[in-house]
Amino acid sequence: MTMPGGPDAERLRGLLDELGDVIEGLLRGGMTTASKATRDKLDVTFREVSRQGLLRLAASLSNVSREIGRYVAQDAQFSARRLSLFIGRTWLLARGMARALRDGDATTFERLAIDRRSEPVSELRAVTLGVHKKVVPGAFCGFDFRMRRLDGDKLGDSLAFTEMFPMKASGAAGDRHGGPPKGSGQDIPAEAYLVIDRPQRYKPRILLDGGVITFRNVMVHHSDSGQRLALGKDSRVEAAAPFTDWGSVPGWTPADALARVRAHQADPLELPNELQEEVVLDQWELGPATKDEQRHVYPVRSWGLALDGVVADGVEGKALRENLERLRKGQGPVGLGPGMASIKAKVGAKRLFGLLHYETCRFVLQPLALLGPSGPIHLMTSAEGIDHKALLRNLVRR
Repeated sequence: MTMPGGPDAERLRGLLDELGDVIEGLLRGGMTTASKATRDKLDVTFREVSRQGLLRLAASLSNVSREIGRYVAQDAQFSARRLSLFIGRTWLLARGMARALRDGDATTFERLAIDRRSEPVSELRAVTLGVHKKVVPGAFCGFDFRMRRLDGDKLGDSLAFTEMFPMKASGAAGDRHGGPPKGSGQDIPAEAYLVIDRPQRYKPRILLDGGVITFRNVMVHHSDSGQRLALGKDSRVEAAAPFTDWGSVPGWTPADALARVRAHQADPLELPNELQEEVVLDQWELGPATKDEQRHVYPVRSWGLALDGVVADGVEGKALRENLERLRKGQGPVGLGPGMASIKAKVGAKRLFGLLHYETCRFVLQPLALLGPSGPIHLMTSAEGIDHKALLRNLVRR
């Protein structure tokens, strides 16, 4: 992105300086100083830097807020190591970009921010292949929709889009598995938030129904990791006819990964999972899980390679763990998506869609969906009923 100038640069520098001060206050005072006001400040800053396209800083700040939320909720998934990594990274990016703005150093600013090209798009059409669900009880839940743009009736470039929802905070501790405290309102499934009307006059649930989605008056950010869509107050989202050509989604081979790795230029500021790609596995086998720190690892064998299929511990990974265990037993998964219409079809004939990245010389796979003739079954989602009254009570109390 281009470094701002004039009053815009001054406002951004003030925001970054203030963020650096907040981070230093946390480092000096420890987690006991993570008051609600501090967490609210981090959330406001996250939204602002996201709006300005500083997505590297936004992603790092999101992880800081997530770990602080887990700590406050006494969530078993809290990781001091992860918090240390991202809080230091957030401080480095905030102070570095603030200094670059102060010195007029556009090269350093753009390197820290990651150079992204953004363009307004009046209309685009896309279909959803899978969704990644994030849940931090008492803080927020989010859905990262992995889509394909449509070029006419044909599938085109990958497109990512995220919706975030604040969840009701509670002083009650979570259960020993990292789940929400009983009776707190947090036991409402994250999928319930998908039926809430957004400012763009749509319910995010339509993104999982297998229809062609039309986005109007949006911004599309381009980077080395692909395209990401952002909505504004004038954006609109509409669902059209069901998509039917699911068999046209191209498969993946190790040659694709090799070409991408060879073309990649390492950056000391990037995280291991920033080098990632969406994959569709036509040939795959699933083995029994082992426990690795705070996640479960399922060996996924494809094209003679051993991939680590990772599933988060706690409430966030509950639906995915249950679905992978069903698949291991030869049973069909249960989740949202049009693929449920053909669930009685042979499971082994379905294709596995997910995100693949590289971690300490290992292929790490995040399974997201099972693709069949009728469309995807979203493996991270739960098909359990939504208690609309409980959801309304939770929203009113926030």
